[in-house]
Amino acid sequence: LQAMRLLYLTYYASLGALMPYLPVYYHSLGHKGTSIGLLGAVKPLTTFLAAPVWGIISDRSGNHVSTLQFTFLTSLVCQMLVGMNSNLTFLIVTVFITALLNAPVKSLIDSIVMSKLTSEEDKYQFGRMRLWGQIGFGVGSSLVGSLLSLHPAGGSSKPASPSASAAAGRSSDPTIEKIVEGIETGIEIAAETNVETTAISATKACNTLIEFAREIGSKTRSLKGYEWAFVLHAALSIPTFFCIRAFRPPKREVEALNQKKKQKKNALEEQKQTNIVNGLRLISKNSDALVFFFLVFVIGTSSGCIENFAYVRVREVGGTGNNMGMLRLVSSLAGAPMFWFSGPMTEALGNDIILVLSLLAYVARFFNYAWMKHPYHALPAEALRGITFALFWSSGSMYAHKISPPGMSATMLLTMNAMYGGLGQSLGAIIGGKLQTKFGTINTFIYSGIFDLCFVGSLVLYLLTRSDRAFS
Repeated sequence: LQAMRLLYLTYYASLGALMPYLPVYYHSLGHKGTSIGLLGAVKPLTTFLAAPVWGIISDRSGNHVSTLQFTFLTSLVCQMLVGMNSNLTFLIVTVFITALLNAPVKSLIDSIVMSKLTSEEDKYQFGRMRLWGQIGFGVGSSLVGSLLSLHPAGGSSKPASPSASAAAGRSSDPTIEKIVEGIETGIEIAAETNVETTAISATKACNTLIEFAREIGSKTRSLKGYEWAFVLHAALSIPTFFCIRAFRPPKREVEALNQKKKQKKNALEEQKQTNIVNGLRLISKNSDALVFFFLVFVIGTSSGCIENFAYVRVREVGGTGNNMGMLRLVSSLAGAPMFWFSGPMTEALGNDIILVLSLLAYVARFFNYAWMKHPYHALPAEALRGITFALFWSSGSMYAHKISPPGMSATMLLTMNAMYGGLGQSLGAIIGGKLQTKFGTINTFIYSGIFDLCFVGSLVLYLLTRSDRAFS
């Protein structure tokens, strides 16, 4: 369990360091709402198309960890290229390639963790593992927010004197001190885990990261603006990779699996292909599953609109990097308890009520962002984001895993991710970009809130006409 916690903590910290700031980064490059919406749509749309394919490849290979290692590393390299050029065509191409490779990462991590939580005692553990991801995301985003305020893009870029450089090399910058302190805490967590490989690998990674942080401490004046987001995203990905490696199957199991594949290759492929086809047929006949994935798509559409323009709106009312980091930290801290209690709450309320509450939360958030006059007026919306997303994602993932046919757990989780983070968010980003360019950010949020409110009314009427509970 300690290894799972550390994996979620470091992985989502790396995401928090970059993902919330990408739309604002595009805006800082001079791109308009339509372009920001287009860039925001590329990744989710690519995820929608690629994620199920990666799921089938992973399920058929029988080795989710190898697929995860490959996609995680290659997508990280491509992600760093996004920060190297402001040309729109270049950004679209690099974002597309990154999304193509990164499509299965989140869902494969969830699938690997769920495959380890098989006992009755572990039935509530997934949400509690995912809690660490929520904390990591908040820490990563708030740290970058502080760095953006300390080292703005328009700040001084004078070279440091030799004495100043030496002092910075000793981490005299308080920001670097925070980085090092957080990393050293990560070492302590890794050392306490029962998985020896994880402790050793993560400790080595964190030691490397400490040296890296101290090295860039002497160059803090040469790093400015959103460069910090890309640098910290890469740095935090190092311990994440070693945590992923800790879940590799033992060497004997790998050798046995390879031998079995060689002996029964043709028969096994035919059997798996039949299982996949039959599994997809079973899902297509499950009306609850189809409605569930449609609702996940609608929630993803709202998310695509709000996530791409919420911080653009914060900037419109005078928000700084520090404000944005604090808002994201509040969101993460608000969601942390919900991940812990998501299992019992889902059992008490049911998946249908969870989905209705999630949509109502988007209505409230849209109106909150529309009528805000100060950056911290968005605090209720951010807290609501953390609470409802934690509950929605945890219960949704468990339901998708529950309805998956044998041997298709990764495919079902990737399908859910494709509907939410793929088709839904891409459509939401495109619609949001068009509306923001034509009507402005305020009216975009008002119109979106009204649409979601009407949709919730229709959904409630549908659920009331049923003779049984949906998604039970």
